[in-house]
Amino acid sequence: MLRKALERVLELPAVYDLNQFIGQPTVRRYTQLLVEEVPLGAETKVLDLGCGTGATRKLIPGHYVGIDINPDYVASAKRIRSGGEFIAMDATKLSFPDASFDQVISVATTHHLDGEQLQAMALEALRVVRPGGAFHIIDAILPVNPRDRAKDMFFRMDRGRFPRKLEDLVATVSRAAGVARTRVLNGPMHDVAYLKVVGA
Repeated sequence: MLRKALERVLELPAVYDLNQFIGQPTVRRYTQLLVEEVPLGAETKVLDLGCGTGATRKLIPGHYVGIDINPDYVASAKRIRSGGEFIAMDATKLSFPDASFDQVISVATTHHLDGEQLQAMALEALRVVRPGGAFHIIDAILPVNPRDRAKDMFFRMDRGRFPRKLEDLVATVSRAAGVARTRVLNGPMHDVAYLKVVGA
């Protein structure tokens, strides 16, 4: 009962933004992986799956489209972000035509999705990305060091119900697509993983 009430509060855009502010050590690692791993240029058309209130927009120099299943997050993003499109949409059922984007990204979303949803999102991302592009997943993972109980406990307090170890995240995605590259940054609050996902 208490968890459900907390989850409802966390669905509020202002609380989401506060949570992102508190989690800056993790957000900085998301940013580092995005900037270092995703090919971005002034002409690059990027789709962001699970965009929240659109904070990633500022990192994308080219054309940006962000989608989120929470319409309140999308409404907030439209109010406070400039230079991008924000649409309420389910990442497992995209309405975009095939090969619509140069790159597709997802930041801090996979731990909210069960295995079937994650695989469906990967397949949809690969459907809408153009040849030569990829689906780039960046998310917190359960601690690489199994003895790091504090990080484990902290992550399990998150409203996302599907925290995964790196190997579990890779295995789940690999049932639907190919994983061409992985990378992990350790952090004080979370360890953060990057996966480059390509066609199987």
